[in-house]
Amino acid sequence: MAEIQFEGEQQYQRPAPAEKKSLFVRLVLATGIVSTDKQAQYVLLGIAIFFIALAFAIPLFTRVRSPALTPAEEARALTAPGMEPATR
Repeated sequence: MAEIQFEGEQQYQRPAPAEKKSLFVRLVLATGIVSTDKQAQYVLLGIAIFFIALAFAIPLFTRVRSPALTPAEEARALTAPGMEPATR
């Protein structure tokens, strides 16, 4: 077989790996609100902080308060059916 000779030094370079972006970053970028990955990440961080704050705020503002019971209603609620409340 014939010998293979190369002129000069061969340099092999790997192609640069494709930049992987998360689905959410791609969605924010697709809206056109922001133009860079870093800006999209800040938007997502802001959205996450908003929803965490909302998760803590909802229970604070939606507490159901029962109306105050009169002493007679309270005594009826605490006794079993057919039993008289204890007198002091």
